[in-house]
Amino acid sequence: MKSPVAASRRTANRPSSVSQRSTVERDSWRFRILWGVTILIFVLVLGRAFLLQVVQHKFLQAKADAMVLSVDTIPAHRGMLLDRFGTPLAISTPLTTLWLDPKEYLQQKAEMEDTQAKLRKDPNSKSLKLKLPKTNFDLGALALAVGIDPNQLNAQIQSKPRSRYLSLKRQMRPEDADVVMSRKFQSVYKQTDYQRYYPQAQPNAQILGLTNRAGKGIEGLEANFDEALTGHDGKMRVMHDKQGNRIKDVDLIESERPGEDVKLSIDGRIQYIMYRELAASGIANNARSATAVALDPQTGEVLAMASWPSYNPNDPDGLNNKDAMRNRAVIDSFEPGSTMKPFTISAALESGKYQPYTQVNTSPGSLTIAGHTIHDHGNNGMLDLKGIIVKSSNVGAAKIALSLPSNTLPLFYERIGFGKKTTLGFPGESRGLILPEKLWNPAEVATMSYGYGINVSLIQLAQGYATIAAGGVQHPVTLRKVEGTAPGKRLFDEKIASEVITMMEGVTAPGGTAKQAAIPGYRVAGKTGTAHKLRPDGRGYSETEYRGLFVGLAPASHPRIVIAVVVENPVGQYYGGLVAAPIFAKIMTESLRLMNVPMDKSLAVDKKAGK
Repeated sequence: MKSPVAASRRTANRPSSVSQRSTVERDSWRFRILWGVTILIFVLVLGRAFLLQVVQHKFLQAKADAMVLSVDTIPAHRGMLLDRFGTPLAISTPLTTLWLDPKEYLQQKAEMEDTQAKLRKDPNSKSLKLKLPKTNFDLGALALAVGIDPNQLNAQIQSKPRSRYLSLKRQMRPEDADVVMSRKFQSVYKQTDYQRYYPQAQPNAQILGLTNRAGKGIEGLEANFDEALTGHDGKMRVMHDKQGNRIKDVDLIESERPGEDVKLSIDGRIQYIMYRELAASGIANNARSATAVALDPQTGEVLAMASWPSYNPNDPDGLNNKDAMRNRAVIDSFEPGSTMKPFTISAALESGKYQPYTQVNTSPGSLTIAGHTIHDHGNNGMLDLKGIIVKSSNVGAAKIALSLPSNTLPLFYERIGFGKKTTLGFPGESRGLILPEKLWNPAEVATMSYGYGINVSLIQLAQGYATIAAGGVQHPVTLRKVEGTAPGKRLFDEKIASEVITMMEGVTAPGGTAKQAAIPGYRVAGKTGTAHKLRPDGRGYSETEYRGLFVGLAPASHPRIVIAVVVENPVGQYYGGLVAAPIFAKIMTESLRLMNVPMDKSLAVDKKAGK
């Protein structure tokens, strides 16, 4: 039997199976670690909150806003072009463009198909049902709704899966676009654009010009007044959902400023009549073109300016004929022929060497200068200055020019405005041509006296006659309505202008070259011109191609309207008195009536003269 002492010793040497009781002193390092970790986590959380809420607040707010907010452009309404009475000649109508976001569409479609697959496994899941989009993914229905080929639409989306813009249909009526949008097609959006519309299209086409798809003026007055017409776009901040659908307008950043309306000097009624008569005569004479300009000589305002053939700017297919798009009255220049003789006579009167009754011997109807022979239509013998204009004597005009210093006629032409652009500021305007001073030899000066060797535009020619009509005072030509007193500059004496007008009245009287320009009840003054056209190769003048002109004013006692007409390449009859003068008479007759201009001649006198 073992003794108790031995048992006690064995017990004392055996390891204890029970842990010693923990004390604060023994386990303090554990508390320090725990509190250290807790404080560190708190500091990290606090620092992260500071970083997000203070340091990166603006950046994160911007990122969040970008996910739900965007800035839309509010297009400014383009101003109207109005005639002098406020009738719209060019207006902007709101149209809608529908477009699709292919990338967004494919992403949303993939999410929708994934949700549908999960629903097939768990049909009763309410959360999955809530994820299903409420939009229409049917591309076939979308294509039919906008009138395009479904296969083509699908091919376009698949070919550019990362694209953010695919035009579906442009220039839709807003009400038609709203019908499509009401069907909630996925990723389909709309934007409002403005299409330019021209109520009186062909008569005004070349003068008004047109705009591009962006609404910027690129031709004619649309380009000339583009800055005033354009206005300034506005900006709106809008909120949209996950699918990009617009939910609401948040706030207006900047209001749009509509463009200004521009009131033109054009009289829409005269413009229509002018184009109608140009078209009728151009077709009847099988001409290449017919162009006319009407001016108010007392203000310089362009009352009408038209050319045939024209085009329809409302029809995109009409923009292929570039020749018809040219404003010939301003852009084209040509040799004006005998319509320059009134200016030659004016220069002669101003020189003091000639009086209206001065006689000039035009026999035998021809004149040779430096190997070049000038011809008249027959031998007119002795002619006074009126006779030279009435008979349209080239020989008489040349002899007058040669009797003056060589620079007299060219400088007088330049003073009137030939050889330089007018004040119209029309895009592409021609300055015409007067030969340089070193070429002012006798042959060239003689040729210039009857309208060859010089190039002018129709607007320059009309401006020159308007200066005569205004008593020697030239008012800057303008396409904007003049308010108040028009500025003017005297270029030559009023007496000279009056004498030349009296001489030109004989042109429309019996025995003159333009009897068809006469108008019952009105004294009409004017001058014909019939010019051979240069051959295409530049080697002399054609014997088969002509230019017929007539420029006139009425009433001669107090001119209110000047009209210049040119017909290019008429077939058959080609004299200015036969092809251009009748156009002048029809336009002038209607214009005087519309403007309520009093008659200045008894109708009985016209009946007695057999008119």
